[in-house]
Amino acid sequence: MHPISSTSIESLPNELLLPILEACAAPSLFSVCKRWHHLLASEVMPSLYKQIGKVHVPQGNVKEQALIVDRIYKLEEKLTEVAKVNAIFRQIFTLAKSLSPLESKEKTEEKRGLTLANYASYLLNINRLLLWKKLPGGEEYLSREEIKHLPLEKKGELFREWIEENCKNITTLDLFRAGLTSLPSEIGQLSQLIRLYLSKNQLTALPTEIWQLPQLQWLDLSQNQLTRLPEEIGQLSQLQVLGLDHNQLTSLPEEIGQLSQLQTLYLNQNQLTALPAEIGQLSKLRVLDLNQNQLTSLPTEIGQLSQLQTLYLNQNQLTSLPAEIGQLSDLQTLKLAENPLKDIAEKIRQRFQL
Repeated sequence: MHPISSTSIESLPNELLLPILEACAAPSLFSVCKRWHHLLASEVMPSLYKQIGKVHVPQGNVKEQALIVDRIYKLEEKLTEVAKVNAIFRQIFTLAKSLSPLESKEKTEEKRGLTLANYASYLLNINRLLLWKKLPGGEEYLSREEIKHLPLEKKGELFREWIEENCKNITTLDLFRAGLTSLPSEIGQLSQLIRLYLSKNQLTALPTEIWQLPQLQWLDLSQNQLTRLPEEIGQLSQLQVLGLDHNQLTSLPEEIGQLSQLQTLYLNQNQLTALPAEIGQLSKLRVLDLNQNQLTSLPTEIGQLSQLQTLYLNQNQLTSLPAEIGQLSDLQTLKLAENPLKDIAEKIRQRFQL
């Protein structure tokens, strides 16, 4: 039986070539024939770029996915999708090597290949190690000779068992600027957490396990890339402070009204166009920051926030305010700058000297 020649490979129809390329595309295949190189560039790589977008923003449209992927990897918009995929994989491989020094020696970039499966695997284990290094005793453990030279995937497999044995009683975890692009599901094992700081990462979504932390009172998710919140957020029955400012939120789930202990809610610098009526169920809320959104109106239920003391609404698109705001007897500060307001109840105008 004669080995298949370049000529016969080149003659394969696209419907046969493409599945092969999608399964094992790698730089070493470029030399097989010029046509494969062309197909990789014109058909496979742009598809891979879109698949990477879905990994990060599964609920978003193609444009949203592309914008957020470009932000995460700091890619120039003018680059082609082919160049973007190469830049993304280059960053992923470099980070993997920094976390597992022998990674590039055991698996060359050519063997790993530009595939979605490789990307997802690296992303999962990279984020596990980024979290691991921030846990008490984590960096020291990962520095052990018998551990630090293990492949990235092997380290990732050890994480669940390690966290179970070493982190049962952690009450505060600071992951500020930890480089996370996703939060590993193992976060749910930290059942005693009271405070969790996740600001200045690149999170686009959160695992369902985070909503199952029964003791959580303080959750800072500011300065990430969150586009939505799941309905499970209502399960955080003890939450008192929630920081969601500087994200990409366009709406809030009605379940946010179930946060019965919430006292402070930061939502400034998002893209909210409306608030759910259930916001009025936050009976203990004292501070509500909605600066720099796209709000065109407020629900009348906002007048039910009987303990509200501070309400920031600067730089929105409000043309009027519900008269019910005048019922908020504890409200001391109301900020409304840079709104196209036309109709403000006289009671509100006099009370806040508007």
